[in-house]
Amino acid sequence: MQAARNAAYAELFAAKLAEMRPGFAATLARRLTRMEQVRDSDVLLSSPAQAMDLFRHYAHKTAGMAATMGFPELGELSFAAEAAVTRYMENPAHLAAALDAVDDMLGEMALIVHDYPA
Repeated sequence: MQAARNAAYAELFAAKLAEMRPGFAATLARRLTRMEQVRDSDVLLSSPAQAMDLFRHYAHKTAGMAATMGFPELGELSFAAEAAVTRYMENPAHLAAALDAVDDMLGEMALIVHDYPA
């Protein structure tokens, strides 16, 4: 009886997760657009701390939900980007590594957004 109940709960959970993924992908699309705009604009040059703080904020928020939503690689890349940006904020010599980590995260976000078009 318990095994059947656990299977039913697992099925309900999977169905709810599938229902929530398009909304998460839409959130990722907005974050991706905003981060690409900042990355590709003068903000990164004129106010790198502001740009990097935005990247860190979005990386943190994404890392917290990505694995739960079934995107563990994005979760790992987001956590890595957050850590890399934090290292940059502590020592600006780490700018290239931080931008590489952010680009890796953005690439994975783009793949997910592509799979869940709005």
